[in-house]
Amino acid sequence: MRCPNCGAEAPLGAASCPACHYDLGLTQRIPVTKVTWCPACGALVPQDAHACPKCGAPVGAPARSKSGRAVRDLGIPTIEGPQDPGGPGPADGGADATRAMPRIESAIPSEPDPESPTVHHDRMPRTRVLVLAAVAALALAGGTALWITHPWDPNLYVTHSRTDADTSMAGFPGYISALTGQDGSTPTTDASRDGSDSGAASAYQLISDDYDKLGAYAGKLDQSVSELVSTGVSGTAAERGAGKSAADQTAIEISNLIDDIASLDDAGGTYADDIANMTTLGNWLRNRSDAICKAWGASVAMEAQERVLAPLSKIGYASGTDSYRTLFNENYEAWKPTER
Repeated sequence: MRCPNCGAEAPLGAASCPACHYDLGLTQRIPVTKVTWCPACGALVPQDAHACPKCGAPVGAPARSKSGRAVRDLGIPTIEGPQDPGGPGPADGGADATRAMPRIESAIPSEPDPESPTVHHDRMPRTRVLVLAAVAALALAGGTALWITHPWDPNLYVTHSRTDADTSMAGFPGYISALTGQDGSTPTTDASRDGSDSGAASAYQLISDDYDKLGAYAGKLDQSVSELVSTGVSGTAAERGAGKSAADQTAIEISNLIDDIASLDDAGGTYADDIANMTTLGNWLRNRSDAICKAWGASVAMEAQERVLAPLSKIGYASGTDSYRTLFNENYEAWKPTER
């Protein structure tokens, strides 16, 4: 083969020219007028050789691999054209004819090294992206803070009243602890209870009055039970309706009396035990009154005697008495308040 730099003859397969030491690996075109290609390994074979000097495959025979199998000819194209003006010409002085084996490269790029600087750079977000993300976060946080605080309108979320209430009639006419007409007495106001009124009764007098009312309501319940057994079972519709109305009215008055007892002044704890005992008496009356009202309700519905008296049976009614009436009668006199 000839050196493309100086034209000197170089051994086949030499890495550099023996004359000018030109790197023969950089040769792009090699004149092959007197040599041929080995069909097995692709090495250059002299024109008069019968076997490849590199792999030993016979020239002109079907190409075979080292294992002995036939190898298909790839049909690599040849490139023919005029030779470089500075290079050597062919032996016959005709037009240059060169054959070059093209370089075949893969279209798939090789996998980059994970530790290469390029890969590290690609994994890092760009500076513009970081700046835009930071600006967007600040804008969102600032907008949320302004939406919550509303510095331009501090009273936006104020929920309390902004107009002063009219207190010109505050405290008038006083707190009413009982409804007019329920127990036949006049309403008692805060003024009369706290002693501010010159004609207000003492704490003991108020306690004593409520104690007497408990006894009066106990008598009304006894009368209601007696009427229930007589007219409530066999009376007319009008009589049953009147009995039920009276029982309901008594129940309301007893509830109001219990509330009145709870608001009594115990004179600094002097009458605390008396008020507690009166509250217990009032609860016994209320429980008994509830059962009586249910019985009158069944009576108005014109139900049978057994169903009318069923609510009384639940509180132990027998022969005109019941458990709550017994408890009341046994403790009423014993718990009578005394002035201290």
